[in-house]
Amino acid sequence: MKTTNELVPELKKAEKDIDNYYRSNPLVKLPFATAAWFFFAFVEDYMVYMIRRTLQADGIQGLLSLASKFSREFLVEIRHSLWWLFDACESEGQVPSVFDENFYEASRDLFELGKKYESFVFAYTCSHRNWIELKVKGSTIQPTEEFLTGIEYDAYNILIDWHEAEDVLFSLDFESVPIDIIQHSLKVKGDRFRYKLNSRMVSDMITYLQPQSDRMFILPNEWKFSRYTLGDFRKVYEAICAIANIHWNARMMAADQGCDNMGYLDSIYVLDCNELVRRIIRYSGLQDEEKVRSVFDDLTYGNGGIKHPDPALQPLIKLNSENYAIVPSIWVCSAAERNFTALLNKLPSEKEIYRKLAGEKEDLMRKRFTTDLADRGFDFTWGRVVNLPDIDFAIVNKSEKACLLLELKWFIAPTVARERIEKSKEIEKGISQVLQLKQACVENHRCLLDKLNIDSCYRVEGVVVSQNWIGYANVQSPEVPVIRAEHLIAKINSTDSLRSTMDWLKNREYLPKEGEHFKMVDEDSITIGNWTLKLHGIDLLSRERFFPL
Repeated sequence: MKTTNELVPELKKAEKDIDNYYRSNPLVKLPFATAAWFFFAFVEDYMVYMIRRTLQADGIQGLLSLASKFSREFLVEIRHSLWWLFDACESEGQVPSVFDENFYEASRDLFELGKKYESFVFAYTCSHRNWIELKVKGSTIQPTEEFLTGIEYDAYNILIDWHEAEDVLFSLDFESVPIDIIQHSLKVKGDRFRYKLNSRMVSDMITYLQPQSDRMFILPNEWKFSRYTLGDFRKVYEAICAIANIHWNARMMAADQGCDNMGYLDSIYVLDCNELVRRIIRYSGLQDEEKVRSVFDDLTYGNGGIKHPDPALQPLIKLNSENYAIVPSIWVCSAAERNFTALLNKLPSEKEIYRKLAGEKEDLMRKRFTTDLADRGFDFTWGRVVNLPDIDFAIVNKSEKACLLLELKWFIAPTVARERIEKSKEIEKGISQVLQLKQACVENHRCLLDKLNIDSCYRVEGVVVSQNWIGYANVQSPEVPVIRAEHLIAKINSTDSLRSTMDWLKNREYLPKEGEHFKMVDEDSITIGNWTLKLHGIDLLSRERFFPL
C-alpha cells in the first residue's frame, strides 16, 4: 500500500504486517507458471461452485445477479493475489498435470486473502488521502463515524452499475448458446476432457456474444493508436473471449458428463504462445500478424513497464516462455473497453495518444444528448466564453425561460480507492466550473448570456453529468448535483418541463433512499493475521431496475 500522509505507529505496524502476510503462503515458493496455474485452477473451481449453487437455489435470475456482482468485484478481488505471485515467484516453471490438495488449499487461502486485503487497501488509501480517519483499539482498526455520512451517493453508483451489468447479460439469449458443435467434439476420459477448437466454433461464439460486445465497445473503431486501431484490438479481444467462453462451456458439459473433479485439470486453456497467435490471426480475421502480436503484447500480464499489473487490464497470462493461459473467468467478467482505455492510460507509448483521443468523448456525449432529445424543441449550445470556463453543453427551453448547464465528464470508470480519489478531483473541478458559470449568469455576464441566447429573466441551473460515476458524498455540492448521463436523459424525456427536471435534480430525487433501495449493514470483521478491520457495507434491497424519474 502506498502512503502519503503519516499514520500513527499502531497503524504503521498494522500496515506492514498486513502487506507482508501473503509471504507465508506456500504458493509464493513455487515458480510462477506452477503457482499461477494452481491459483487460477482454484478460482475456476470457485466460479463453477458458485454458479451451480446459485442456479440450483435461485434459477437464472439469481445467476444474473451473481454475474453482475462478479463483473463488478471479481477482477478487483484477484488482482492482489496474482500480483503477489508475479512479484514473489521465480519466473518460468512447469504447468501442473496432477491435483495437489495442499496447493489447492493454499490457492483458496491466497484467494480469500486477496479479497480481504482489498478492504484494507480501501481503508488505508482513504486514510492516507485524508478522506477518512482510522482509529485503532487493540488489534481492531475502524473508521470514524463520519465515514458513514452521505452513503446514498455510493449506493447510487452501485445500483446503476449493478443493473448496467445485468443489461449486458440480458442482451444474450441463454437458450441459444452455440454448444452443439462443442458437444459433438467433446471427449471425456477420467478426470480430463478434450475438444477440437476450430474456426466455425469460434465464429459461432463470436456471433453469439456480439450483442454483449456491442454494449461494451461504444468508442469509435477508427481510433488509432501507435500500432493498431481500436477496431483491431476489438477483433483480437473478441476472438480470445470466444475461446474463453467455449472452454468454460466445454468444462461445464464435461462436468455434466461425469468428468472427475469437474474437469479441474483442464480448467485453464493453455496453449503454445506462437500457436495461439496463429489461431487468433485465423479466428479474428485480422491478417496482420504484427498487429495481432502488438495487441498480445499489450494484453499480456506484466508487460509494458506497468509497475503493478492488473489482470483486468492485462488478462492474457504468460505462464512461461512457451505457454499462454486463457483463464475463462477473467475474460467472462471483463469490462473490455473500460479496461482497455485504462491500460492505454498506463502505457508510455500510448498514454499521450489516448489523452488526445479522450477529448472526443465529450463530443460523443453531446451527440448522445442532441440525438436523444432532438424532438423536444430545446435549443442546444456549447463552446467557449471569454474569461469563463467553456460551456460543455446547455439545454435551453425558451417557452419556460429555463436553461440547464451541463458539465460533461467521461473519465475511465474507477474501480479501486486510488482511482476514485483521483476521479473525485475531476468531479470537484466540474462542480467548480458550473458554479462559476451560474454566478456569471447572476451577474448578467453579457458574453455568457449572448452565447446561451437567454436574458436575465431565465432560471439557470447547473449539473455535472458523468458517463459512469458520480463520486462520494464528500465531493458533492448543495448547489450542483451530479448524475449519470443516461439517467438525466431518461428524466428529461419523461417530463414536459425542464424546470421540473431542475427541481428534481436540486432536491436530489434521483438518489436511492435508505430503507427502500438499500440498507447499511455491519460487515463481518475482516481479519488478516492479528489485525481486524471493521467496515460498514451496503446491501441492495431491490432487484428492480433503479432509475427513479
